[in-house]
Amino acid sequence: MSKIDKINVIEEEKQVLVLLQEKGKCLYGNIFKELNMAQTKGAEVIYSLTNKGYIKNAERSSYYELAIEI
Repeated sequence: MSKIDKINVIEEEKQVLVLLQEKGKCLYGNIFKELNMAQTKGAEVIYSLTNKGYIKNAERSSYYELAIEI
């Protein structure tokens, strides 16, 4: 079982974490596009992961990256 499987998140959140793990960092809007996620749902997922401390803005920009090691 990988570290990401041990994190208590919903499936959409897990998809974002895996994407960021693979890419390092990703533009806010590209996260939705890459995962074929509705913008509203994507915004909710990013907000949730940010509040949980799992992701963060990269260098105060529109890029997001992991805030934890997985």
